[in-house]
Amino acid sequence: MAEALRETLESRGSRVDVLVEALVRVDRSGDAAEITAAFETITETPALVVTIDEYCRYRRALDDVARRLKAVKAGPLATALATSHGDGRVRELAVTKLLEKPSPAILPFLLLRMTDWASPVSDVARMGVVRLLHDDPVTYLRAAAETMLHLKRRYRGDFGVKQLYAAAYEAPAQVLDQLIRSENVAVPRFAFEVRTRRADFKLDELVQLALRSLDKSLRARAGEAAAREAVWTGRVDILRKLAACRHNEVRISALTGLARLGQLDEIVALLDDRSSLIRALARDAARRTGTDAMARYRSAVSGGRPSLGAIAGLAESGRPDDGPLLHPLLNHPVARVRAQAVGALRILDAVPVELVRPMADDPSKRVVRAALKALQTRV
Repeated sequence: MAEALRETLESRGSRVDVLVEALVRVDRSGDAAEITAAFETITETPALVVTIDEYCRYRRALDDVARRLKAVKAGPLATALATSHGDGRVRELAVTKLLEKPSPAILPFLLLRMTDWASPVSDVARMGVVRLLHDDPVTYLRAAAETMLHLKRRYRGDFGVKQLYAAAYEAPAQVLDQLIRSENVAVPRFAFEVRTRRADFKLDELVQLALRSLDKSLRARAGEAAAREAVWTGRVDILRKLAACRHNEVRISALTGLARLGQLDEIVALLDDRSSLIRALARDAARRTGTDAMARYRSAVSGGRPSLGAIAGLAESGRPDDGPLLHPLLNHPVARVRAQAVGALRILDAVPVELVRPMADDPSKRVVRAALKALQTRV
């Protein structure tokens, strides 16, 4: 099985025939442990189930499996494969057999048949899946979510997605917690949406999602929701915790919240932040507090250790006559500072050709790229 799976994946599905043959052999063996392992292997990747389905539909690969199914000799794995047979009557029989002894492992095959163009097949699959989801969401919701969210753009896939949402809205919180921990990006996003609509997130849960999730989109949504609730409840401590996050999409929501609560001095301190969006927010806070942002930038770039954010901030809000402040930085020992200074001069439209031209031979590729781009603006 492992070798057949590897060959299928390496060929990007073109050798799925090898995998199908291996699955049929495993089913013939009758070894319960091997059959369970085979189910786990193919159902953990929804796209693989779809690939198998498409291969079997238009070939006579499952004729022997169909004969065994009709003779009541097919095992659970062969029965699952038979749901992809080209003959609708075989598919309907296979779906009926799977529903007699349901398990999470067979759910992806049933979900595929919910989108079947033959109504006798899709009707049986739909009734069976709806019953499983609503009677036992603890067992079936996660398995359904993994595949159904993959199939939602498929023709007739909207019915399954609606049933998934309906079951999730009524599911116990621990089931949705499992979904949020899924490695399939679409599943945690789905669970987050459901829990948000159910309004049962605790503030600490939102904060942990914002700080720890590997999904940028989920971090942003959780950070925004956490910051919004922190503003409503006056939790400055929560906003500061989120503002200290290394992810900008979380920080911007927290800092916006701090601004709404009047903590403007904390935001002004970020005038030289690495994020252009946060620098813009800091300049707005500076304006509102009467702080001279330009004076801060000019002082920072003239100091001994100018930050990249200060150089970028000067470029974003300065004038061409601020260019000479950056000239000494063109010889700075740190390549990133040299490159940032050249880029800032280009933005200010104040590129000193005689100073920048030699930088085209700089040992740093980053600096060379920045210098060439700057020189192009002076041609």
